[in-house]
Parts: sequence; C-alpha cells; structure tokens
Amino acid sequence: MKKIRCGFTLVEVSLFLAITAMIFVGIAVGTQSSIFQQRYNDAVQNFAEFLRSTYSQVSNVQSEGMGRTDKAIYGRLVTFRKDGGENVINSYNVIGKIENDSASGNILDELSKLDANVIVKDGDEFKAVGFVNEYKPRWGSQIQTTAGWNSGYEIFEGMLLIVRHPGSGTIYTFADLGESIDVDTMITESNAMSVEKNYLKPLLSKDFQKEEVIFCVNPNGAEKSNLRRGVKIIAGARNASGIEILSDEEGCNS
Repeated sequence: MKKIRCGFTLVEVSLFLAITAMIFVGIAVGTQSSIFQQRYNDAVQNFAEFLRSTYSQVSNVQSEGMGRTDKAIYGRLVTFRKDGGENVINSYNVIGKIENDSASGNILDELSKLDANVIVKDGDEFKAVGFVNEYKPRWGSQIQTTAGWNSGYEIFEGMLLIVRHPGSGTIYTFADLGESIDVDTMITESNAMSVEKNYLKPLLSKDFQKEEVIFCVNPNGAEKSNLRRGVKIIAGARNASGIEILSDEEGCNS
C-alpha cells in the first residue's frame, strides 16, 4: 500500500516564509512611500494656505485688542528668518496713524507718512501689534530659496508686506528678499530705551518691491533632495488667488 505523505517539507516552509516576507516588505515600503507623499503634499498645501490666510486677515481686519482709536491696521508683515537650521516665520499687524484726508499717493509713501510700524506702546511697555501668527512648516519640512543642489539649499529669508491702501482700500503685495526684521529685538530695544524703534519705516521707500516670489518646500528639511515643490506669489498679488502651487518641474528642481 502506498504511504500518504502529510505536512510540508522544510524547503516548502522556507519558500512560503520567504515569499510572505517579500510581500510584507513590498507592502511596507509602498505604505511608507504613500505616507511620505501624503505628508509632503500636506506640507505644501498647508504653507500655501498660511499665505492665503494672510490675505484674508488683511481683507477682514480684526481689532488689535487694545481699545485704540488713534491708529489703524493697514495689513500684515510676514518675516522669514532662520535660527540655526530652522525656519522662523511670523506674521504681524502693520499699524499706522489714521488717515483723515483722502490718500491717493504711492501706498508705500502713504504708509511712511503714517509712521507704519509693527510695534506699539501699550501702557508702559512696547508690544507687537495685536495678533502675532507663528508658522511652523509641517512634518519637518523646510521653506527654502530656489538655490539648487550645486549651490546648497538655503533657508528662505526675507519679508512679505501685504497691505491695504489707506485711501482706495486696494491690497498690494511687496517683497524684500534676503533681509528680515527681528521684531523681538525691536521690542526689547524699545523697552530698554523707552523709545519706539521703527525698522519698518526706512525700508518702505527703498527695499520693498513688487516682484514674484518663489518658496521651495523641501520635505526632507535641511537635507538635499530632488523632491521640492514651489509655492509662488505672483508680482503685485492683490488677493489669495495670486498664490500658486507649482508643478515638480517648475521653479525648484531645475
């Protein structure tokens, strides 16, 4: 009588385990890649939304919360600095004297006449005006310049000035690339000297320009990476529609 063999040989078990392991590794790698891509897309979208929300804050002015009647809020100043290898991104209210006459000149000149600033005296102390928004890039990403692989990726530094004309109410966007105000230092120096420091006013007439700005979002933080996505603000943008998310081939990976 022929003997019936039961069970599996060692070779069959080993082959089954090897195939199962390969399938598991493939699924794990695919899942990890999918999660990374989702986080990357989220980081890009979230940064673009931060910029768009700034236009909303300029259009829909909120009270600074100090009960002030001699000043008006004319927009937002967004500062981009670096601290070591980290982005430091903050958004501040721009405040100035109330315009009683019908202002019709260049908006930067008008703001200069109104002593536009981002700090104000509140009681015995100087403070940032009203609400300060601090933005942190998501998932460990980094906001960089368009400088490419060979130049070494650089953290974006500069300022965006998104302001409303005191007369017409039209919104304008200006940029000052490579230089940024440290508002905390302004406040510290003002309190130490009991004098309001204004680093913004001197920059209005000579440094802020209507120009296109491209930010490069690097999902790998400070590491060099060929995977960067550009977020662009068109020159002279008037509202949130002036912010565009670029394709992989545009702006940051050439």
